[in-house]
Amino acid sequence: MVIRLKKLLTVLACAVLAITLLACGMGVVMAIDTRTDDYVPIRQLDPEKPMVALTFDDGPYGPVTKRIVKALQEVGGRATFFVVGSRIEGREESIRMIADAGCEFGNHTYDHVNLRSRGSTSISEQLKKTDEALEKVVGRRTTVLRPPGGTYSKNLSTLTDLPIVLWTIDTMDWSHQNCARSVKRVLDNVHDGDIILMHDLFLPTAEAAEKVIVALTEQGYQLVTVSELLAYRDSVDGILVKNDG
Repeated sequence: MVIRLKKLLTVLACAVLAITLLACGMGVVMAIDTRTDDYVPIRQLDPEKPMVALTFDDGPYGPVTKRIVKALQEVGGRATFFVVGSRIEGREESIRMIADAGCEFGNHTYDHVNLRSRGSTSISEQLKKTDEALEKVVGRRTTVLRPPGGTYSKNLSTLTDLPIVLWTIDTMDWSHQNCARSVKRVLDNVHDGDIILMHDLFLPTAEAAEKVIVALTEQGYQLVTVSELLAYRDSVDGILVKNDG
């Protein structure tokens, strides 16, 4: 009963905050994520305009992550960063910068492990440790999940309520580490609702992301988080599992 009352009060507080923000013309609503009890910022976007979700795996890595976040801020865009939990310590500044920019955190396991080869206990521990490391820095947990390499077994969906997110455009940036090839792969294939995969570990990716962010914005795309994409589109190809709790 106490837990239910606490959740009710949380939801009511969320609703009051949303109304206040809208009344002030701030253009932001706060959606309660019932999977984790975290607040997930969902902006008011134009559903008639195209939108794409840029996603970055394996970070944070300051020299790359910070450049990407700055480029997003310059155009009012957001992205989802699938962080590796073991990389958070010592890179807290990058984590705070992601949070301050209104971007989303995704879980990419603590040690970047292949979830298909792990048992239930190990998988749960990998996800939990990442959330704990993140929460220590910014007081937030992850709201989406991407298995490293996109590989996982069927039991993963029974161990988490987070949406399991893959991608629709893979830049292969980790393989070729070539700015021009990454940019071309995105701009030649992008469509409304795409989820674009990049890795914020490589300097050529930072350069490519900066160019892609400007180009997509000039083409009229809204740069959104995965959760925002889910909120504004009835179906998203890159989401293989979406549990509504």
